Amino acid sequence: MTDRDAEAILAGTVTSTQVKFSPTLDLESGAGLGFWRTSAPNIEGIRFTMAIDRTAVAGWAGRFSRPAQSVDQRTVFARWLDEFLAAGGDLRIAVPSVTEVDRAAADYDLTVVTRASRELAACFDNDPAWTVPPEPQRRLAVLYLDGVRPEPHHLGCYTALPEHGEVISYPGLTGRPGQERRCEIVLFEARPGGALDVFDQHGTPSQRLRQAKQLIDQHLPAELAERYRDAELTDAGATLVGAVTPVMRRPVGTLPSGRPVLGGGDVVCRMDPGGAQGANNAVQCAIRYAEAILHHPGGPYDRDWMEWTAAPWLSAVAHPAARWTATVLDPPPAMREMMLAAQHDSTLADAFAAAFARPSNLARFTADALP
Repeated sequence: MTDRDAEAILAGTVTSTQVKFSPTLDLESGAGLGFWRTSAPNIEGIRFTMAIDRTAVAGWAGRFSRPAQSVDQRTVFARWLDEFLAAGGDLRIAVPSVTEVDRAAADYDLTVVTRASRELAACFDNDPAWTVPPEPQRRLAVLYLDGVRPEPHHLGCYTALPEHGEVISYPGLTGRPGQERRCEIVLFEARPGGALDVFDQHGTPSQRLRQAKQLIDQHLPAELAERYRDAELTDAGATLVGAVTPVMRRPVGTLPSGRPVLGGGDVVCRMDPGGAQGANNAVQCAIRYAEAILHHPGGPYDRDWMEWTAAPWLSAVAHPAARWTATVLDPPPAMREMMLAAQHDSTLADAFAAAFARPSNLARFTADALP
């Protein structure tokens, strides 16, 4: 059950700035869903730049052990929904109330909730073991662009602008399934009230493009800014403006009837996109839940089973991803020192890049850097 069919998704606006790293891409391919593995542009690593007044004051390039990729989730979800239907799946387009979810859940062995209205999300208690910010840490603007000059080494670019926020950019794939083409995906992560916080949720796509180009010219070093000189939007839905309030909830919710439901993805663990973890977290969750179902094909899928199923995903994937994201957005002193030291140590630079792909790796080079 979802709120839009494939055509509505393709006709809508972009939904995210997804980057999927090799462990996630492997899982998708293993499930027969990695349709873009040979066509999406490879992201070979990260070029980190710290800039002040358009001048790079620090920088390094870290390589992934294997490439990452990014495919417009409009493209992905449209193709996956079509594949689900072709396989005989029962797809229902609806935005059900909690009462309707409760009623429907009575007819099934298991109900999994991965997107939720405020009312349905309230069925999942906050995890008392976690303290998350009560407000978004960044104001976000996303643009999918044509005409951007490719980064010569096939790297994603992460530009930190102290006191203002971050500008993140990397190559991706967009377009209707079967008609995909290369693009550049740019994410502005603005500290609220800072110099990057200029985008209006009610602004037009052309206004957002103009604002984005102005910010790039005003804040990025000239050699980076020049890449976007001829940038244009990929389509009418190529921009998104908003903010993400972090969430960490218990994985098992309780419907009004007392019936348990299993939460996954953003319903349980929602993070700012600056850490590049959301899409990976969702895929890892889905695969692990599917494996748990196949491990117990006869059920019962009761509350104890749900807790058992969610625990490995939370401990191995979701919780490290949330810690990594918090650390990237607000690096403690030890982390800042290491980020500067990476300029002179390629091994350390590669370790930072590897932490994006496997956030649990962060603990390997300093426990002091973790919040």
